[in-house]
Amino acid sequence: MRAPLLAVACCLLRLTVAAAVGLEVALERDLAPRLVARTNTSSSSVLNPRQNLTAPGNGRGIQSGPQLRLLCAGDSITAGTFSETDGGDGNGYRLRLRDDLSADRVVFAGTETAPNGTMNDGFFAAWPGKTIKFITDNIGPSLQQRPNVILLHAGTNDMNPDPAISTEGNNPAEAVKRLGVLVDRMVETCPDAVVLVAMIINTCNETQAPATQEFQRQIPDMVRQRFEDGRRVLAANITSFPSDQLRDCIHPNNDGYRLLGDYWSDFVRQVPEDWLHDPEEANNAGEPSASASMRLAPLPSMWPMTVAAAIVAGSIVGW
Repeated sequence: MRAPLLAVACCLLRLTVAAAVGLEVALERDLAPRLVARTNTSSSSVLNPRQNLTAPGNGRGIQSGPQLRLLCAGDSITAGTFSETDGGDGNGYRLRLRDDLSADRVVFAGTETAPNGTMNDGFFAAWPGKTIKFITDNIGPSLQQRPNVILLHAGTNDMNPDPAISTEGNNPAEAVKRLGVLVDRMVETCPDAVVLVAMIINTCNETQAPATQEFQRQIPDMVRQRFEDGRRVLAANITSFPSDQLRDCIHPNNDGYRLLGDYWSDFVRQVPEDWLHDPEEANNAGEPSASASMRLAPLPSMWPMTVAAAIVAGSIVGW
């Protein structure tokens, strides 16, 4: 009797192993589109401008597939401070960016708007005069809108020598650590999003320039660590932004904001095509949305393994 029972037990064990393998395949098939690939298809973690950015936006699209739900995040340069002066439209760089990407389906995410802007959908997540830590503490609701592309330009205020502005200090290395915390929060909340981290524009303020330049230099290493971990994070090199396009040595003038839009559109075009997917359903309730939740295959019943083990052990003798 023992030999037939052992044969049955072995058969049941084989069935259980097959079921487990099937589960693994099902999980891999179902979750693969939602997990960031461990091997990135981009060969470098730093994007550099690759075209004549002084030319007008040409409206070239990224690709015909995914919608772009853009979140422009940062401080006053992202908000567009002073872009309404001298006949400006008040939209910062966002209108130019949208025009440059006119062949794509583009919507803007974010909880903030420019009071003097002319765009109906010119949303963003940026706060003039605020530091990286403030942005980290307040960006949550904007991330819950599940952008699939995040354009981050932050750290200008952290490099300000005035401690009333750089409230956490203006040490470049410490600021880059805070920037890494912000990037990690973005990746954690929006794992499917591409995060482009600006090596921020220069300043012609002589007291702020040295710290700014050191901050710029350290950003690529912070980004590279996450890139090599398989995150869709890239550094965007804006250090060539000309100082004669600045209004007050910090903020772009109207032409400068349009140029900044060209920089961003050029960087977005360089994102690997397979990194871009239609955005997930917005989640304003603070919980993973139904469309973003992992649809796990049903676990196989464990009774075959239990019975087989019992037969082998002799606990079941009448099988």
